[in-house]
Amino acid sequence: MGLRDHPHAPQGTTELNPLYVFTRQVSTHAPKSLLVSSLISDESRFHRVALAALVAIPVLFNAIALLPELRCPVPSLNDDAFHYLFVQRASQALSNGENPFDHWVPQLELGFPQFFYYQHLPHLAVVALHRLLLQRVSLLTLFNLVRYLLMVLLPITVYWSMRRMEFSTSASAIGAAFSALLSSNLGFGFDFGSYIWRGSGMYTQLWAMHLLFIATASLYRFMRRGTGYLAAVLACSALVLSDLLYAYMMGVTALLIFFVSIEARQR
Repeated sequence: MGLRDHPHAPQGTTELNPLYVFTRQVSTHAPKSLLVSSLISDESRFHRVALAALVAIPVLFNAIALLPELRCPVPSLNDDAFHYLFVQRASQALSNGENPFDHWVPQLELGFPQFFYYQHLPHLAVVALHRLLLQRVSLLTLFNLVRYLLMVLLPITVYWSMRRMEFSTSASAIGAAFSALLSSNLGFGFDFGSYIWRGSGMYTQLWAMHLLFIATASLYRFMRRGTGYLAAVLACSALVLSDLLYAYMMGVTALLIFFVSIEARQR
């Protein structure tokens, strides 16, 4: 017996009865709704996995390809030889009770107070890590480890920075994936030729490469939303103490972000 012929069915046209309409909709569309919901859930899960793979695969590939930079303790033939000298001298100054921010480097020319004129945060970071590990790991190993991690983890820094700047998850993942493919003709850009053993050994720029993204994202967040003031100050200060050229670029970028923020507020 159908619902229309049921003895207790309401009088009149049963299709107009709310109970009848609800019952028909549930019985007809519930399985389809569950199927569509399941498909959407599966598609969303696949989308998240695909985006995570876009970021993870370049990181893993570079981690394997650049492993000799960490495993082979060969003396550097480029500017890293000077940077490691500065790390050694800063560690000696700290051990001897000297000022680690302003000490004499006798091996350079006829002697020079390098840290008084040169950005030194990247070198002191290695010394601080050496002390945190109770000097159980050699300075050379830590120096190479820091270089290795900074080269490998660039896609993660790019992804985080783009998300902080309110890019979509897809755009951030694609930007992170392509960040490992950056190259330049002269070899002084963000490509690996600027940092690896047979390259230029631009150690301080390696730090600035990450800090430029982080500082830009932090400044954008502060100027657009008024939050993250301390993070913006710390990121910009670290960039100034790591590479003055990229700090200058950050200053120009900050002006652009400022004008863009003003225009966005006027809309």
